[in-house]
Amino acid sequence: MEFIGSKIKIVQYKADYREALEQFELTERQMIYSSLPKEVLDEGLMDPNRRPCVVLNHDDEVVGFFVLHQHYQHEGYDTPINAVYVRSLSINNKLQGHGYGTEIMMNIPEFVQSVFPDFDHLFLVVDAENQAAWNLYERAGFLHLATNPEGPIGKERLYYLDLDADYVSKLRLIKDEDNIRLEKDGKYVGVIEHEIKDNTANITAFKIEEDKEIIKQNVLRQIATFMRRNFEDVEQIVVDASNDDISLYLNNNFVAMDTEKEHILTKLIKY
Repeated sequence: MEFIGSKIKIVQYKADYREALEQFELTERQMIYSSLPKEVLDEGLMDPNRRPCVVLNHDDEVVGFFVLHQHYQHEGYDTPINAVYVRSLSINNKLQGHGYGTEIMMNIPEFVQSVFPDFDHLFLVVDAENQAAWNLYERAGFLHLATNPEGPIGKERLYYLDLDADYVSKLRLIKDEDNIRLEKDGKYVGVIEHEIKDNTANITAFKIEEDKEIIKQNVLRQIATFMRRNFEDVEQIVVDASNDDISLYLNNNFVAMDTEKEHILTKLIKY
């Protein structure tokens, strides 16, 4: 089983990759948050519920590693038994800075769906101090479900992704002068019209030319991280969902702040 993206290929482990994984490098700081592949590989191979996975670039260099663990239960959280966790995710320090982490997370839903087609729930746990990592996970559509102040190495955050959905890994949000342009596979597919007032981004219209519901669903996966990166003062996103399926927003952590205006939904993006 493999998945090919624009920069990477994700494959299940085979013995040909062992030597490269044994030479895999992480900095001391990275090893606070993740284990070296050689430290978890054999345990993963002996457990039928774990699938060690290798990420290659287009030169077939090993750039990343992670383990998919079905039926796992992380200490401190009550998650469904029919769930998959992403564990021990890391990028080879020798090949950092090429966007491989983003590429992995944007493509991981489709890969997990191919490996575990009967599972609908994907989880991961990240150290709360590792903001760069959880920004990346949120951009990929993972929702912050809970925070455990007493994890193994301190405060940690639980993230969730619904696998029973259609994912568009090549969708990009791009800041224009007045709006947010949407591109898929480098092709224009629409625009988000918005207004910034004080600490609030008001989305006034989604103008999407194709696969409207799927594109909108994937926009909502990425919008919080996009706003944090491009609008420093924005703390929340507000949208009028009167003409939409409200569940689409609720499933992406938008909430109705005013019980008398349940169609006006808000997503806090700084917390």
